[in-house]
Amino acid sequence: MALPPELLSRISEAICRPVGTVAFEFSSSDAFRVDAPGGIIVEIPSGGHYFKLERTQGRRLNFYHSSPGTGTRLASIDLAGVPSFERALLAFVWSPEEVRLHCAPKDIAVGMLKAVGTASPMSIRVGTDGSVFQLGDAGVQVLGVRIQRGRDVLLASTAREAWDSTLQAVTMLWTGTSDQGFMFEVLQATTTLSMLVTGLESYAETRLIEIESEGIKADPVALFSAFCSKAERESARISELEAMARDASASLLSVVADNIRLNFQDFGHLKRAFRATYGIRIGDLGVKPHEIEAIRRFIQYRHRVVHVSPLLAFLNQDSVPPDEPVFANRALADQAVEAFCNLVNALHAATTALRPVA
Repeated sequence: MALPPELLSRISEAICRPVGTVAFEFSSSDAFRVDAPGGIIVEIPSGGHYFKLERTQGRRLNFYHSSPGTGTRLASIDLAGVPSFERALLAFVWSPEEVRLHCAPKDIAVGMLKAVGTASPMSIRVGTDGSVFQLGDAGVQVLGVRIQRGRDVLLASTAREAWDSTLQAVTMLWTGTSDQGFMFEVLQATTTLSMLVTGLESYAETRLIEIESEGIKADPVALFSAFCSKAERESARISELEAMARDASASLLSVVADNIRLNFQDFGHLKRAFRATYGIRIGDLGVKPHEIEAIRRFIQYRHRVVHVSPLLAFLNQDSVPPDEPVFANRALADQAVEAFCNLVNALHAATTALRPVA
């Protein structure tokens, strides 16, 4: 059932990009026969992308496409009722918006068969060493994945998975009850702020690196320059980091990010990092200015909570007057969740809209 090596190589090069189409003619005496067993026709990891076409025992053609930014999606064509055939034109189309599978059987009177993908209950991920991992399935939920070999991390949660876990944790937090009255609500609100700020940090830190694995060219030198002093920029430091990346068989971007003073709990750092690395301007994402200002304040409140007390009910005491007092309560927490979600959703949409430079 397997494809020729040269075709596999061509597909591998083609799929390491956020948008693409692969079409080829495939011949097999088994793959499309009515009474044939199931099997994998093609399976290729390429960067952070994963591409798989299989024929199931139940005579379905399943096309899986996975990337860190989009997750795993499945397009499935049911061949029940279609006579056996040996040759077909197969085409796979993928983008952040959708995936599609096309199958045009040859030598029989059947037109083009087509399926549009939906979110797959089974997540398929590519590890840092190229290994393929299957996580979860229908009725089986997997959260917070981390796989290590020794000290090397082979697989961790994607940026989107990490953020979704944060939101799930916040939701669970607010199902709690206590006989401690208003102070329990204060604790829930301040904990929510801490979770959201940490969640944004984790999302931004992970997404900055994983975009590159989706076939988008990063600018690690610009990132280095945006966070280093003039003396560092004029020194041989970037050459040293390039040597470190070569020796570790790692991307220069990841090495630069690990060796500069980059703190995603500082909103200014987040703006500067994505602009320098990928040309994404936070101010152009469509997030309302008042929400950006609110996020900046929530980050400040979180820092006060961490350094003063998680039971800090009066969050802006140092600016009252002239400002109106801000209290830690459910309404504030809900406002914070909405603002952070709007920012992460807009930033994620902007990263998945990036395209390779021709």
